[in-house]
Order: sequence, then C-alpha cells, then structure tokens
Amino acid sequence: MTAPLSVAARRSGGRRPLPTRLARAALVAVLVLLLGAGWLLWDNRRLDVTAADVPIASLPPAADGLRIAQVSDLHAADFGTFQDRVVSAVESARPDLVAITGDLVDYRTADLTAALEMTGRLQAIAPTYMVLGNHDADSPLLDELLAGLEERGVVVLRDESTTLQVAGVDVTLIGLDDPRVRAIADQPERDPASLLAPLVPEESVTTILLAHRPELFDSYSGHGIDLVLSGHAHGGQVRVPGIGGLYAPHQGWLPELSEGVHEREGTTMVISRGLGNSIAGVRVNDPRELVLIDLRRAG
Repeated sequence: MTAPLSVAARRSGGRRPLPTRLARAALVAVLVLLLGAGWLLWDNRRLDVTAADVPIASLPPAADGLRIAQVSDLHAADFGTFQDRVVSAVESARPDLVAITGDLVDYRTADLTAALEMTGRLQAIAPTYMVLGNHDADSPLLDELLAGLEERGVVVLRDESTTLQVAGVDVTLIGLDDPRVRAIADQPERDPASLLAPLVPEESVTTILLAHRPELFDSYSGHGIDLVLSGHAHGGQVRVPGIGGLYAPHQGWLPELSEGVHEREGTTMVISRGLGNSIAGVRVNDPRELVLIDLRRAG
C-alpha cells in the first residue's frame, strides 16, 4: 500500500524543495564557469602556426618556396616559456628570413633581457629584420632597445629600404616606422605613400614592405609593393564565429583588416594576429599566431 504524501509534498506537487533546486543550479553554474575559465586559459596560451601561400609575379623560378617567418606584437610583457615555444616553432619551420612587424615591447616592459635574447636567437636561425610599432615608440627604453638589436645583428628598417639576397634571390625589403614614432618626436604626420615613393626600386625586384598598421593598406598598395606584412590589430581581440574580429585599434568595431591574407591593386597583405597582448589582456577565440609565408612564382 502506497504511503500518503505529506502535506508539504502535496502542496509542492512532489517536487524537490526549493533549496535543493537552487543548490543544483548553483553547482551547474560553477561548473560552467570553471569550464569557461579553463577554456579561456587554454585559448590564451596556445600558439597557432599559420601557413600563407603568396604568389608573386616578380619572383624568379629559382626562389619558389622562399619562406618568411612573421613575428609580431609580442609586447614582451608575458614572455616566460612562451618565448621558447615561439623560437622552437620558427626553428622547426626553417625560414629563409624572419620579419618582426612591430611592438616587440611596450611601455610596461621594464627589462629588455628577454626580448633581446629572443631576437638574438631568431637572428641565429635566419636574417632578421624589424620595424617599430606604436608601442615600441612609447617605450622609455626605445634607445636601449635599438642599440641592443643592432648588437645582435637584427636590422631595424626605419623609413628605409635594403636589397639583399634571400635563398640566392634578390629581394628588396622596405620598413616604415609606425606613425606614432613621428608623433612622439613632434614631427608632422606623413602619408605612407609619400614615404614609399623613393624607396620602391624601379627595376622588377620582389619587394616586401614591413609596416605595423594594416588599416593603411590603401597607402601601401598600387606602388609596386608585392607583399606587405602587418600586425597591430591582434586579430580583433575577440573573434566571433561567422563575423570575425570584434575590435581593433585605429579601426574600431568589426574591423575589416584584423588577420589573414588580403589583396588590393596587385599588392598582397598578410596580417598577423600577433603573439602577445597590449591593453586588453585576454583574447577570446583568437589564439596567438606565428605566420609562415611561402612565396611562389605566380602563373
């Protein structure tokens, strides 16, 4: 014989008491928060090695497969063992050239030891060239940084160009200071196109531009530049599936140029999501990125 329900049970329709349901809901919420925090921690520590295959018409057949490792936006504030992981990944890729596209350090960097050690290790792997980003410009240690890079053989291109042999092929590298460098020095702003005009070679030589800011792509393209390597946008910081990056400096919300490969007027631009963080210390669905660019002859 079934025992009769108590008065309390009859009133609740046989449901569990409210405190029990609240406790279970709280437990589920805690578990969801822990899982989310764990995923976010993993997401912020992982390293994506992304391959970009770029066809270039001026590239001679002998240079097919020339590889560049692009290192960008380290910010030197959270190096730790991540530095070793980046160097190991570059070494495994066996690049012909390493390009550092700005923001190696920032205003929070109080000690350059780790940053300079890393650049020295990269230079030992392949010839390493760099341009200054806006955060490099704001660093009180900029002069010390430039001296340390020179000592380690890293070439910083400052509104200048150089022609070198990479894998037996002549390549012209152009580097532009970030506009912030001129602003800090109280110099008038200049359109990158006017800076590029005297730097682009007249002869048909593969020409690569290192320039920190991708939002200036219109000023870089259409001037005989084959390839632009940029960073700065940090992948939009938060990447929403189906939409892309959420916010990038100097582009605002839903930026068009936050990562990946883009083409305009015969110029290809590769944008790195970067390897560190600046003001916003957390990435969401936006892993740190080392980009490996393989150049091949078009056609």
